[in-house]
Amino acid sequence: MPAGIRWTEEQTRQALELYSQLTFGQFDHRNPQVIALAKAMSRTPSSIAMKLGNFASLDPAITQTGRVGLKGATVLDRKVWAETHKA
Repeated sequence: MPAGIRWTEEQTRQALELYSQLTFGQFDHRNPQVIALAKAMSRTPSSIAMKLGNFASLDPAITQTGRVGLKGATVLDRKVWAETHKA
């Protein structure tokens, strides 16, 4: 998928599902699970890894430990995260 193609809500949900299966240190473009999802979405493994890092910035379990994710979480990332993590 060429650079600059927006993420769909379904792709964002799929990435969040993978996020929930991995630990913080596994958000890497060389991770076989990241590579498999990237192929399924016709995206690059790096774009998937970045999306996982964006989710980490929204995750209190990560941020409360002093670790930080990436700062690029989108409005759609925040929406999907909120819908999935309702209290």
